[in-house]
Amino acid sequence: MNLELGKKHFYICSLIQAIFFVPFLIQGYIGSDWDSYALIGTVNNYIQDSVYLPSRPPGFPIYELFLSFLFKVSSIFSFQFEKVFLIVQFLILLSNNYLIFKFFERENNSKFIYYYLIALSPVYLISGFSIIDYQAGLFFGLLAIYLSYHSSNYILFVPFFLAVSIGIRLSNLIFLITVFALFIYQKKLKKEISILVVLTSFFTSVIYGVAYLSLWSTTLSTSIKSPTEMVCIFNLTNTDHSVIYRFGRFFLKQIDFFGIIGFVIMFYLIINMLRNINLQKNIHFILLFIFFQLSFLRLPTEEGHLLPAFVALIFLMKEIEIKNNLVAIVLISSFVSNFLYLNLYDVDSPDSASEAYLNISLKEGLLIQDFNERAVKGLDKDFHYTNGYQSIKDVWKNGCPN
Repeated sequence: MNLELGKKHFYICSLIQAIFFVPFLIQGYIGSDWDSYALIGTVNNYIQDSVYLPSRPPGFPIYELFLSFLFKVSSIFSFQFEKVFLIVQFLILLSNNYLIFKFFERENNSKFIYYYLIALSPVYLISGFSIIDYQAGLFFGLLAIYLSYHSSNYILFVPFFLAVSIGIRLSNLIFLITVFALFIYQKKLKKEISILVVLTSFFTSVIYGVAYLSLWSTTLSTSIKSPTEMVCIFNLTNTDHSVIYRFGRFFLKQIDFFGIIGFVIMFYLIINMLRNINLQKNIHFILLFIFFQLSFLRLPTEEGHLLPAFVALIFLMKEIEIKNNLVAIVLISSFVSNFLYLNLYDVDSPDSASEAYLNISLKEGLLIQDFNERAVKGLDKDFHYTNGYQSIKDVWKNGCPN
């Protein structure tokens, strides 16, 4: 593969993304997900009161404190903080573009149609244009995997980047499992494997230890009897769905990565892949896919949680022989669903659905939907910022908000 020729795909994808990003930047709203506004609530609590209150359990300390730092920088230079946040988030997206390209380059793989499939998927784009932690966690997790392929000179960097990824999202502990499996496959020395586990655990413990000690000393110590009761932080909300409802959301949410036509083809290709994939060589990506899917099944709400599983799936698929016309159809379906979406169902309430029913219709695409939804929320953004600031105080003062 001509590497410079391959690199042009990185520039093409990034240019397309930049064109799509401009309207979001001009609009200046932070996202359509209420979690984005909760993050601003955490930032305001930290900036105004010097108190760390997680935007939601179990806390996302690295990302939340990073946003607090950006907020201070934007204040110093009198920049609109929303646009500073959005620009930095887009730079994280570009960083993921480049890192994913490096995986192709490392394997001398010229199947760049798969690269476009990742970079132009609606969920990948929306998470890159929104103030949310999915893309940042993905970057440091993938970076740890990438460095794991190289010389043992990087052995100290791998645990650090894993810990940063975990500090951004606790569920990214899955990346540690996958790197551990990769080390086993590479027949690393016991010393190197021990360094991986011990240092990652140490760095992660420091990150969450500092965050939780601060949370305890400033807030929870007045509402619960003992620090041991802080395990309530790990009891996620909204996990009481029925089995049918849970599996329904689990499958329907995954359609958004490819569009309905692309999803049907992908389902067929995954079955074909199971018969042909080299399990031992790809064990880390297989585990990454499986464990993030299981994690999502526990709380099947936001598709961005599945980004690592999505990227791992595409990495696995490019390793086997698949007809290019099938992959092209998936790519077209995925790309078009940004602007035009074939919908199969409706729900009784967008944010707290209890019922879903069959209703085939053609709707505006997912990227356009996201743009319009954040515009509606953004009309009352000052109210939502104030509400986020106060509501986070209210839910944590009585213990864990579960």
